[in-house]
Amino acid sequence: MKKNHLVSVIVPIYMVQDYLEKCVQSIRNQTYSNLEIILVDDGSKDACGKICDRISEEDSRVVVIHKQNGGLSDARNAGIEIAKGDYFVFIDSDDYIHPQMIELLMKPIEENRADVSVCNFIDVDDKDAIEFSEITNPAIKILSSHEDKTEYYLCERFVRFTVAWNKAYPRKFFDDIRYPKGKIHEDEFTTYKLLDKAEKVAYIDEPLYYYVQRGSSIMGEGFNEKSLYRLEAMDERIRIYAARGDYDWAEKVHFLYRLMYVQYAGQIIKDKEYDYSILRPYFRIYRELTFKNVFNFPISFKKKLGYISMALFQKLYISTHI
Repeated sequence: MKKNHLVSVIVPIYMVQDYLEKCVQSIRNQTYSNLEIILVDDGSKDACGKICDRISEEDSRVVVIHKQNGGLSDARNAGIEIAKGDYFVFIDSDDYIHPQMIELLMKPIEENRADVSVCNFIDVDDKDAIEFSEITNPAIKILSSHEDKTEYYLCERFVRFTVAWNKAYPRKFFDDIRYPKGKIHEDEFTTYKLLDKAEKVAYIDEPLYYYVQRGSSIMGEGFNEKSLYRLEAMDERIRIYAARGDYDWAEKVHFLYRLMYVQYAGQIIKDKEYDYSILRPYFRIYRELTFKNVFNFPISFKKKLGYISMALFQKLYISTHI
């Protein structure tokens, strides 16, 4: 297999002038140097556009797009449209990465013929000063069997296989896939489709991506009506799997997670006095699938009752978890 592939690193940027330099510098400092760094200025009203232009003058690998604000998905899609790389890596502009991240992501692709490579990540405070150490022998798991993928995708490592930004994907996987414009939780609509295309996925159990926690980020805003896009994404995923006859116990685990989120959303809506009717469209699949599947789940009878009745769920489960 060809080595030293060109990797396009796509960075969607909006109003992050205090974080942007650190993010881009962490990409420029990668030990894997065959990079195309695409900075997508999504209509930022702060100094981000000027910072991008200055960096592009310093580094010939940097390409800058200035566009009207269209949101995170639209910015990622704009980068995909012009990318020349054999592989794509997405980095959010307020985060940063280990100097070896791209090298280590590409290693199992080039040496083990993995289709997609995924690394672990760590949450960091925006004021943390991280000292990087060299990684010489990372633990790598090649996921090819259905059982392996189920364990990693849908169980304890669920988030690592849902987010867009800790992975290297082949460009061909994006021939018919784009991120949904105007929706948050855009990775819930997209990442599983990309992983579905992969016969072999490599998981590197090293925290190579530093996910910065800041209150003004999308994920730091807490629950609001837009959070229900996550339920829409889950509904879409469950229906796609069911339609192709692949709705096995692994997807039931995902369905279980979805039911938990419906119940959580219901409690928050009640507490914050939102219009409860905004949840109504999401109960369609709840009604259709719950009685068919819930008693097959490997969970306690107490929780099974809770998943069938919202009132019971709130009494038996949510009250102890919020």
